[in-house]
Parts: sequence; structure tokens; C-alpha cells
Amino acid sequence: MDGYIWPHHKNGIYSTKSGYNWLTSHHDSDNQNTDSWRWIWRLKVPEKFKFLIWLACHNVVPTLALLHHRNMANSATCSRCGVHEETLFHCMRDCNFSIVIWNRIGFSSQLFFSSNSVSDWLREGSICSRSTIFLAGLWWIWRHRNNMCLGNVTMSEFHLCSNIFNLANSINTAFCKAAGAATSPRMICWNNNNFHCTILNVDGSWNGDPIRTGFGRIFRNNAGTYIAGYLGSISHTHDILFAELTALYHGLKLAISFNCEELACYSDTLLVVNLIKDDLNHFHVYVVLIQNIKDIMSTSNFSLQHSLIEGNQCADFLAKLRASNDDELSIHSSPLEDLLPLLRTDELGVVFLRR
Repeated sequence: MDGYIWPHHKNGIYSTKSGYNWLTSHHDSDNQNTDSWRWIWRLKVPEKFKFLIWLACHNVVPTLALLHHRNMANSATCSRCGVHEETLFHCMRDCNFSIVIWNRIGFSSQLFFSSNSVSDWLREGSICSRSTIFLAGLWWIWRHRNNMCLGNVTMSEFHLCSNIFNLANSINTAFCKAAGAATSPRMICWNNNNFHCTILNVDGSWNGDPIRTGFGRIFRNNAGTYIAGYLGSISHTHDILFAELTALYHGLKLAISFNCEELACYSDTLLVVNLIKDDLNHFHVYVVLIQNIKDIMSTSNFSLQHSLIEGNQCADFLAKLRASNDDELSIHSSPLEDLLPLLRTDELGVVFLRR
């Protein structure tokens, strides 16, 4: 079947995130890594703030100077003061209308108005101790400029500053955790969903020197009693997703060979769980393997669950063990000695606290 495939994501489908990751892996024409703009996207403010800052750093905010340069405005002169050319610095910081607001919200030092680099000025203001006030001020100064120039609407200094402080408070409430606020703890154990059937835990791991990928599978009953353990390796690849899917597929086949009537399988890779539970993506690089797993799941009383790493320690141990040597497959009807402490922990029902 012919179709378009995006080669920079295993799903074969383009996403904004995969496109961004691809772009940031390259250098721009000035040999500066585009990763230098990550500070913008990490700001704890609404997306419209980040977009305005990104436009400003790339000198594409539609000020009159820019619009006049592109023959989209009759004049580059600031329509508020009527004296200076409306560059981005003039519009956002140096116009008399803007200076008054900055001074009233606490930005009055000479250093604040001395920077000649837009990106440096924006970055310093965005990461300073009063960054939220700075960003709220930036947004409202730009918005007020547009209201004045495009809608002939004015606002008193008191009203404008009040809006800035109210916006800053809203941002802090929405994006910043209150000091001392406790997060809800999560209690994790090996059979976290308390299934009363055979339990299969799977995991994958890789070692970079030499490149070697391993996977582990461990069968136990619902009380944590060991049934069997299986270790496998895949040479010349470091693709954990492939290892996780392979571990799951062969684990399910083993369960069928055991005549297992009911099975609960745990994987600590949420992507694997979602790939099996969601509709099949025919462009995925591992579409055949995923379809094989789906076929087994659809014809058996087997379920697939996501587990956090604390609940999947035994399978993680086996996967890392196999990634450290060249053996392709080994079967253990009794547990390895180094695995015993982890097995005992799970059998005792030890609960791990995770925040």
C-alpha cells in the first residue's frame, strides 16, 4: 500500500513535536543551534505570550517599521507619540506611553532601558525575579498599543497597571505551585491492579558498548510466587521499543503454550500499552509485530496494563542482565540468586511511594 511516511517518527506520521525535534537537531545558517530558543517554550505562561516573544526574537512582530519596510504601511512613524520610528524596542519599551507603564510596575532602572539586543532584553526579563510582572507588562503594552492604533481605544495608566498585576497573579496561580503545597503520593506495588490470575511482567534494556539490547519476561502467580523467567537479546540495535514489543509478543506466545486461561501482563512503557490498545497505525515501523500482538490479545483472555518502574523491577533486572552479555535466549525454571531479593519484596507486597 502506497502512502506518505514521515521518516523522523516510528509511527510514520508527522506531528508538531517530531517536526520540532527534527528542526532542533539541525543548525541554522548562522551555525547557532535552534535549541537556543528552548528557554521561550519552557516559560510558565500562556502560549500566546511565548508566541509573541518568539516573533519578537525573530524580528517579525508587525510594528509600523516592519510593515512600512514591507510596503504594507504608509509611514514607519509611531502613531502614539508621532515622533520616532516604531521599531520593536520603541513600541514595547522606549515610547513615552510604554516608559510610563514600565516605571509604574517597577522597571525603572537605566540598565533595563539600555539593552540593544531584543532577544537578550526579553530573555533577561523573562528569567528575572519579577519575570511574571515583566511578561504581563509586555503583553498588555503590546495589547494597549494595538487598541490605541487599530481601535482608537485608550486606557488610563491606573487601569492598565491594574490589568497587568491581575494578569500576573492569574499566571502565578495557574502555572506555579504554592510554596509548601504537597503533591498527592502514589502507592506502587508489583501487581498494582490486584489481578487474581497469572501475571507476566516484561521489560527491555540496552547497553551501548557494544550495542546490545536485552529483554526480560517473568511469570508469577497473583501471590508473587515465581513460575518461570526468560531472558533474550537482540544484537546490533538499541531500539528499546522493539525490545519491549518483542518481549511482550514472545511472552504472550509462551502463555498460550502454558495453556494459560487468564493472564495480566504489565509493561512499564506506556507507548507499548497505547500502541496495542489504540487503533493500528499501518505506517508504523513495527506494524507487523504490533498486529501479531493484537491478534493474540483479541483471541485470548489476556489483558495489558501499564506499570511504573517500581512495580516492574524483576523484569527490569532480567532485561538489564541480558543486555550485559551475548546470550540470545535463556530459560530459568527457578529464579536466579540475584533476583531473589526483588522477588521477596514483591511477595511481601511492599508498596513504594512515588510523588
